[in-house]
Amino acid sequence: MTSEAIFVTIFASLLSGLFGVLISFKFYERLEKRKLRIETAKKLIGGRFNLASNEFNIAMNEIFVVYADCPEVMTAMTNFWEILQAPQGQRTSKVVDDKLLTLLKTVCRNSGITHSKDINDDFFLRTFNGNGNSVSAK
Repeated sequence: MTSEAIFVTIFASLLSGLFGVLISFKFYERLEKRKLRIETAKKLIGGRFNLASNEFNIAMNEIFVVYADCPEVMTAMTNFWEILQAPQGQRTSKVVDDKLLTLLKTVCRNSGITHSKDINDDFFLRTFNGNGNSVSAK
């Protein structure tokens, strides 16, 4: 074997290893980003029954970091936040529900969470919170 062939073999081996590491890193980064988004979506949806709950507030505070590259989610979050800033007497629960619904659906869509066509908007707003709407085991 000539020294040129050895050099080509070593160079090709190093280059393929580097290429493999870069591709693996890119896929791992995407996977971690998706996992963060799904975790935030779970907190947001899980705490939606009480907008003042700690879990819901944590999820809302995470959105601007986790979804910073999603203008659609950032706009929905801003719109929801702005409606909550209005005094309670100046806003209706329908407007709050509409903005919350938009936020939840946008977060799910941008997290890669899909749902069947059978799930309508009521499912996003329906909660099990002990106010007559809950399911209890007897």
